[in-house]
Parts: sequence; structure tokens; C-alpha cells
Amino acid sequence: VCLTCCSRESMVRINQICHKNGIKFFTGDVFGYHGYMFADLGDHEFVEEKPKVAKVSAGVEDGPEAKRARLDPAETTMVKKRLEFCQLRDALAVEWRGEKATAALRRTAPDYFLLQ
Repeated sequence: VCLTCCSRESMVRINQICHKNGIKFFTGDVFGYHGYMFADLGDHEFVEEKPKVAKVSAGVEDGPEAKRARLDPAETTMVKKRLEFCQLRDALAVEWRGEKATAALRRTAPDYFLLQ
């Protein structure tokens, strides 16, 4: 489900219905130079491609260099990952005061608070 130009109450209500039924949800809007986008993919599984670590043969090299793992950019391995997305109401209910929020405040663009 994709929503634009909706009230906050409508977005939260529709997201709750989608989350409960395992339906992916996206919402966003643009206001001149500022905009936002929110995604709730529920319980989301995906595959990530990572470079394969090459094993060093015993006895070929000596010293600390031989013990270091080497990345082979030509070979890759697929790693299955899982993320659980939060609902819109939980994202909007974040407490921005206190010690826990200090690190999050540094990573949050000031535009976020303008849109609030």
C-alpha cells in the first residue's frame, strides 16, 4: 500500500491494518524542498552479496601476513538477512529527550522536526 497526501491519523490507522495483515506499507509527501518517506515492510527477509574470504594455504607464507584473512573481490557469497520494521505510530512516538536520544539526535536531519 502506498499513501501520499494523507492526514497523520489516516496514515497511522492504515499502517496498523497493513502491519496486522502482513502487507507492506509506504507513505510520503513533499512540501517544496522538504519531504519524507516512511516504509513498514513488516518482517522482511532479503539476501545480501558479500565478498568471499579467501583461505591462506598452510606453509606457503610465513609471518603475520599469512594469518590475515584475505578478501577475494572476484568471488562472493550470498548472506540471508532479516529485519523487522516498526509501525508508523511507534516511529512517531520516539522520545527525543534524555541520554538515549542524544546519539539519535545527531543522526537525525533537522528537516525531520520541521515536518513534525
